[in-house]
Parts: sequence; structure tokens; C-alpha cells
Amino acid sequence: MDNRSVHAVIWLPSTFYSAVAATLVEMFELVNTIRGAPAISFEFVARQADAATTPGISFHTRREPSHRMDLLVLLAMPGMQIPELVAALEEESRHAAPLIASAQRDGAIIAAHCGAGYFLADAGLLDRKRATISWWLKTDAQRRFPKVRWDASRVLIGNGRIYTCGGGFSGLELGKALLRDLGFAREERLVHKLLVLPPSRQIQTPYEFPLTDLLPTQEPFRDQLEALSRKQLGALDLAFLGAQLGLSPRTLARRFSDELHTTPGRWIQDRRLEAAKRLLESTKLGISEICYQVGYRDTASFSRLFNRVVGLPPGEYRRQSQ
Repeated sequence: MDNRSVHAVIWLPSTFYSAVAATLVEMFELVNTIRGAPAISFEFVARQADAATTPGISFHTRREPSHRMDLLVLLAMPGMQIPELVAALEEESRHAAPLIASAQRDGAIIAAHCGAGYFLADAGLLDRKRATISWWLKTDAQRRFPKVRWDASRVLIGNGRIYTCGGGFSGLELGKALLRDLGFAREERLVHKLLVLPPSRQIQTPYEFPLTDLLPTQEPFRDQLEALSRKQLGALDLAFLGAQLGLSPRTLARRFSDELHTTPGRWIQDRRLEAAKRLLESTKLGISEICYQVGYRDTASFSRLFNRVVGLPPGEYRRQSQ
């Protein structure tokens, strides 16, 4: 790293996680303290002056960067009401696009925190690249941006000079990775210790849970399916669902596609794996017993499927989730 100061810009959308914004600049300031010189300068940019979070914490902002960018960090918009959140992300993406284009011209590192991966995907920067996003947005992101190689099991993915990360405090992992990429590896190790940061996390699937547990739906078709999965998980297949709902296989498949944006087979697989995760988290049952309880008959095949979809073998998932 040369002696030139690195300039970082943090984009604040209309709503954002204040703790993530504050933590990033605390990390930058600690690098300056350790160096004994202004190694990293930073500023907040937003379309509104003095951007404020929902609880009322405000940040002084500029409308556009004052210097050439070496780093652009795009912060997320919080929320788990998916249709409303996606609509807000689409609106914010229009305003973030000129800043992203400017960062590209500057040759800057560009990092998207949480749902801000939408902004990079919308700009085409993630086409044919691996990327991650908040786990609760993965289904919509896969449908909306099929050219992106989404891997939402990961907390952080760096792809050249582009970074994406998962939900909430994955911003900690992002901040550490950016410091190393900017040439502050020694300082990053000290920042890690001074801020007593948790050990690095690579997988976000242990944090997942069905959003219907938190946000009950008002969708009759989905609600009927969820009730059947809770009562008859082992019996779930296309014929069983069709008989229970009084629908032909063709009509059932069409409703899955139109209303849930998935296939019956994928939906059944997801329900079984969610049940397996709950049993791994809350019981001491062996892997074979869990395999049979959720509707699979071959433990080796179940373990391979779990590892491929979740990103961890069942035993390691149990260890991390507990």
C-alpha cells in the first residue's frame, strides 16, 4: 500500500442500518489511528441531506462524492415484507445507478451490503458472476436476475473488485475483507482485536427460518400447503397434494409457478430441509432418524442434498447453529 489516502464513499438509501454504517467508519478510523496518519478518508452520500434511520439516528451526507472513489459501499434497506421491500429496492436502484457508474469509471472497489446486491444486479455488474444476498431475498433475486449465479448460502462473496454479502451484520465480514483488499491486512488484524469482533462467519444458512413464522401470510393457497406440510411432511408428493387440494397435477404445477414462483418438487424439498434444520437445531436425534422423519429414505443421499443446498453437512450445520 502506498502513502496515498484511500477515499471511501458509503451510499445511504432512504432507510438503512445505522449500526452497519457506524461500524464501517469506526473500522476506517481505527486504521487511521493505528497508522498515525489519515490512510482512509470517507463520506456518506445520499439523495437526502442528513439521512436518518427509522429510529431517528442521522448521518451528515453529501449529494455526490467530493473526491475520486477508491471504494463504494452500498448499504441495504431493512425489511422483510418482501413485496414492499423489493419495490423500495427497485426505486432506490434508480438513484444508486449514477453513483455505481461513477465508481466504475473511477476503477473503485464496489461492495453491496445485504439487499443492496439488487443495485449491482440491476446495473448488470453481477451477470454471470457468483454473488450472495440476504437469505430472505434469495428466491426473488433468483427469479428477477437469472443471469447472476446466486449462492445465498454464503455470508460474503468477492468477485474481482465487486463484493456482495448477506443480511444484517454480514457488514462486519464485508468491512474486514475490504480492509484487506485495500492493503490494510496488518491493520485489519488489529481492528479485529480492538473491536472484539466475532470469529469470521462464512455461511448464513444457519440463520434462516421460514418468514411465515414471523410474517403470517394471507395467501390461501400457500397457507393450505404449509398446513399440509406440518401435518403430513413424510407423505408430501405431487399426487398427495393434488388429492388434498382437489387439483389436477397440471393445475397444481401452474399454481405453484404463478403464486409461489417455484415447482412442487422444489417446494417439497425446501419444506423437508427446513424441517431437518429445525430438528438439527432443537433435538439430539441422529442424522438417519432425522432423514426418515422428514421423508427421505437414504441417509447418504439426504446428507449430499443437505450439503449441496444448505452449504454445510448436517453435522456441521448442527454444530454451527447451536
